[in-house]
Amino acid sequence: MNHGDLYLGQKCLSVVVGFSALMVAMAFNGYAVVMMPATVMVTIMLSREADYFGLMFCLLLPLSFSWAYQVGQVPEIVLITRLLLLASISLVYFRTRRADFEYKTPVLIFGLFVISAAVGSYNYSMFVAISLTKLLFFTLFFGGLLLSSRALMSFPHVVFAVIATIGFISAFYFLVAPEIGYAFVMDPNAGAMASGRFSGIMNHPQLLAGILAVNLPLLLYAYMTKTGVVSRLGLGAFIVSLLLIAVSSSRTGLLAATVSCGCAFYFYSKHSTDQVKKKRLITIAMLLLGVIAVGSVLATNQIKMFIFKTDDLERGFSLSGRDEIMYASWQGFLERPAFGNGFQVPSDYTEHGSSGFGITSDATSIEKCFFITMLLEEGGLIGTVLFLCMLGALISHWRRKGSYVAIAAMLSFLAINTGECCILSPSSIGGLCWLSIFAVHNLRLTQQPVHP
Repeated sequence: MNHGDLYLGQKCLSVVVGFSALMVAMAFNGYAVVMMPATVMVTIMLSREADYFGLMFCLLLPLSFSWAYQVGQVPEIVLITRLLLLASISLVYFRTRRADFEYKTPVLIFGLFVISAAVGSYNYSMFVAISLTKLLFFTLFFGGLLLSSRALMSFPHVVFAVIATIGFISAFYFLVAPEIGYAFVMDPNAGAMASGRFSGIMNHPQLLAGILAVNLPLLLYAYMTKTGVVSRLGLGAFIVSLLLIAVSSSRTGLLAATVSCGCAFYFYSKHSTDQVKKKRLITIAMLLLGVIAVGSVLATNQIKMFIFKTDDLERGFSLSGRDEIMYASWQGFLERPAFGNGFQVPSDYTEHGSSGFGITSDATSIEKCFFITMLLEEGGLIGTVLFLCMLGALISHWRRKGSYVAIAAMLSFLAINTGECCILSPSSIGGLCWLSIFAVHNLRLTQQPVHP
């Protein structure tokens, strides 16, 4: 083991211990949740070299803990968290501004998207002030991520360690006291029982499955390219994350995990030059295929019920109301095809077409489900084309750079947005996933030495 991996392992273990201590403290007193943002802000202000995106990930994370899920429903707390997040991004940009900037094309396209969304929101939104406010926050958040991302950022040990700890603690509770996963009791967004949908220490099964799926390429990368504690922690967290995604009963999470693992396996096997790494990859892939094959034979009906979301298999596949929302979004797009109906608010179609489904704590926010129809409804054809071009520019840049971990994470995030549309929402799962993606944008397969 080299000195660098030894030191990295020590840093990861310190984050694991600190995060675990916070979880224990919150079990006795929910107010302990303030310890995380306080620690994050102090660290960002004092540290000159840190996993900045990982720290911002931790800043946003308390809004999504299961033991304090009401925190994310309090507007004042959410506002303070968002302001601290923007302040952190500004500070990181100030610290890294002299390093080479690499996202000029995505920033240019994103600026055009913002202008288009502002025009549509100002002229056609049912809630003009809310649309423009949400657009302003998203612009500052995502634009800040692009502007503050620099090539000098290294392995995201904070994101890695926190994701691993979330997985291990959630798995422990599933084995010892599964009732702690609040989704076994009540889903506050749906206002109904969600029996059998485990959410671990997070406040929703989709959230748990989503952030784990997006970070699977990072966990696999750590196992294959690092040594010692980091490698073993990556492998353990990778296995535990797959099991938690399965018990979360989230079809979106399962799809995202499939895309995430498939892309990671493909990229790693194609672009890695180390034979030890490839042997590890083949072993993991064969084990996963074996487990899937055995499970498909032994639990055929259970798998069908999971996919169809019904005990009555004769009724066939169910989208749980998502088809109605997508159709309503399409109707809204057809009414205003150029600039759309306003950023992150419902149109007249989705407001009435979503009755009893997908209503969130924000009365002007509707779960749009599928990101393409959402983009068409909210930003029109112009905004949709610009946003997709911006995503394409990001992926193209990462491909040229060799950042295949980021590409796999991004494609997994897009898979999430085929069922739970959060790509334009910097809060909760959307923000956590964006931070996870940019945290790994410098991880390359061909330039990282492997020490067997």
